[in-house]
Amino acid sequence: MISLATLAVFSGLSLNLLLSFALGAAGVAGKAIPEGQTKPPLPLLQLGLLFVSVLVLWLFFSYFIPPSWKGFSVYFLFFPFSAMVCVGLEFSGERVLARMFGKTESPFRAKKIFSAFTAYDGLIPASLLLTFALAGTFAGAVVLSLFFAVGNLTAMLILNEIRRRSTLERVPRCLRGGPLILISMGLLALLSAYAAGISFRILEMFQ
Repeated sequence: MISLATLAVFSGLSLNLLLSFALGAAGVAGKAIPEGQTKPPLPLLQLGLLFVSVLVLWLFFSYFIPPSWKGFSVYFLFFPFSAMVCVGLEFSGERVLARMFGKTESPFRAKKIFSAFTAYDGLIPASLLLTFALAGTFAGAVVLSLFFAVGNLTAMLILNEIRRRSTLERVPRCLRGGPLILISMGLLALLSAYAAGISFRILEMFQ
């Protein structure tokens, strides 16, 4: 139980993936805010698919790949397989949602931030890499993949609030928008990487 809780803390605090894999710069800072809103839309569907994709890929690489594929070379398959699963799940999910809402296209299409063809700009293979390395059981894989999505949602909420407040506070014009978001991302990455490192050391004590 303690190890699962530590896995949740570790994955939830691994917000530096936003920086390391260019998600914040391309997604949060670069996303245009719709007219009449003060915050960019949250990609809730894509974060849900992040959880599902990592879990499905972990099951595949853990139990279904041939033994000859296993070893160091398996890591080179993470990105292409992540992109294929991501594209397939996103296409299917949008079709299902469009039918549920009785529309010709999914109502969540306008809320997409990441590209499925790049496996959400590398977030899925990066999360899969850590999940594959740390999760020894299915429960561990569920906790890791879930809290990777929750951690990224938390980071986006924080960055969106910083962006909203920057339009209300007396912030220098040269820092408004993207520059302030990138600086905030850097600080979040440093803090979360330090906290994730502590939780990872605790995790090692229980293995």
